[in-house]
Amino acid sequence: MRIRGRDYPVLLPSLRDPRLHVAAVLLTLQVLGQTVLNFRLSVAQILVCLAAGALIEFSVAFFKDKVILWPASGLLTGNSTAFILRVPGTLHGDWWSLHGVWIFLGVVALSMASKYLIRWKGRHIFNPSNLGLVVAFVALGPQFTEPQDLWWIPLGPWMYLTYAILIVGGVLIGWELKLLGLELGYMLGFAAFVALALAPVPDHCMVASWHVSALCGRDLWQILVTSPEVLIFALFMVPDPRTVPDGQAARFVFGVVVALLSVLLLGPTTLEFWTKTAILASLVIACAGRFALARLLEPLEEGGSPVAALRRLGWRTPAIAAATLVCVGCVPLASDLSTHSPVPAAELSDGSLPAVVLIVGAGPEPAGWIATSAASSLPSLSGNALPVSGTARVWVLPSIPSVSIASNVLDFDPKLSQSDARRMAHDVVLDLVIESEARRAHDFTLAATGAEGDALKEFTDVIKGDRGTIVKKTYSFSSVSLNLYLPKFATQAARLIGVTLNGTTTLSTLDSSGHVVSQVTQSYNKSWGLGSPSTDGTYSVIGNDYTDLTKA
Repeated sequence: MRIRGRDYPVLLPSLRDPRLHVAAVLLTLQVLGQTVLNFRLSVAQILVCLAAGALIEFSVAFFKDKVILWPASGLLTGNSTAFILRVPGTLHGDWWSLHGVWIFLGVVALSMASKYLIRWKGRHIFNPSNLGLVVAFVALGPQFTEPQDLWWIPLGPWMYLTYAILIVGGVLIGWELKLLGLELGYMLGFAAFVALALAPVPDHCMVASWHVSALCGRDLWQILVTSPEVLIFALFMVPDPRTVPDGQAARFVFGVVVALLSVLLLGPTTLEFWTKTAILASLVIACAGRFALARLLEPLEEGGSPVAALRRLGWRTPAIAAATLVCVGCVPLASDLSTHSPVPAAELSDGSLPAVVLIVGAGPEPAGWIATSAASSLPSLSGNALPVSGTARVWVLPSIPSVSIASNVLDFDPKLSQSDARRMAHDVVLDLVIESEARRAHDFTLAATGAEGDALKEFTDVIKGDRGTIVKKTYSFSSVSLNLYLPKFATQAARLIGVTLNGTTTLSTLDSSGHVVSQVTQSYNKSWGLGSPSTDGTYSVIGNDYTDLTKA
């Protein structure tokens, strides 16, 4: 093509281009993600990434190389970025949301810049999207970014189809590019090294947004090894022919090295965010050393018997063996690091992470406080013990309808039963009745027996606002349900199960004699999260107000 007197070669896409095959797989998964896999990613965010990557590559080719080309690499970088990067606050179904679009643009721009600026011997050193994503996750943290979840949806027809597309597509493309050895090296190495990391350290656990409790041991191994997101990394990001060694032996070893680095880096982590970031960062480190690795293993590429290959390695053989033993020996040590520091339990609605110290060893018997408390509450039998009087409040609760449980709550916690739901609803209603009496009596001590933390402050602020006026609050409920909510700031923190109450509430203002001066009835629609057990351990107190949170 001739433009302003200059000839510009035109390079059109070819159906034989492996980059188009990778793009086809990722776009198919993107379609499934927008329809059935519940990706928290908008169509607009995907299009912005694709456009940014394509525009950068086209502009560089046009102005620098004087070529008009189909920007296959730019589109692939944009697609990879959109597939893995998430911005907290984006929900599935917000098709045209541009929330956090500056982050997507920044990651794509940084990724493409690394391709053109960080080079060695005419080749870019790092996988572009991999480097951009790692920098974003480390620099911005979980408040602004998050990687795609390690677990997507429960096993079923759509998930089986997803696995089929991932595995078949990855294997065929790997076969086409002669990268199957690298893929096998990574997957086999990753499975083995994760097992080596977890077997001697059963207390190493990971907190994930989609699981009700921390994942440890065999469950964590299974999640990591079968995660579709790890498969994306192993089959489509690691085997980039431009950023891996050229020889087959070096490629296999490269895959094993990336797997080893993945497990070493994820060892000290306890949150899914940092676990996934660690896996991605392993490729950045491996790519930085790939030229040295290829040079080290160069004698293996000459063929011949294994014995002859080892002889050609010479002094490299004992050096490689020693380095391998040291690194493999460090795998369980790295995993053990996570058990020697406070373990974050991502449970608060505001995104903050309370520290729970894990204590392993001798200590009080589990639930031993029950027997101790019961014994201490009994009157002493020493001497001539006489009957003593006792007093206790009797709480009269309004009628509680049958509790419905949202389907995603059961997906999140399959062990949750209908009796558990009834107990949770009972405890919330009991706490509300306690708070109602505390408000009537202006009793801040009583209020503390029905709520804690932010919820307690909400109730005590109401008492203070009454300014001495006697107000009695009663409830009537028409429906009760359990729903799943996203934390306020970090959507990759653990989901929150809230008790949602719908009905009416009546506020009666009383005079000093207890006569009703005024009365008003209004609708009531609130969602509450339960916190710690009460002092006597018979019920749980309200911990947080989830009404304004977004449902998962």
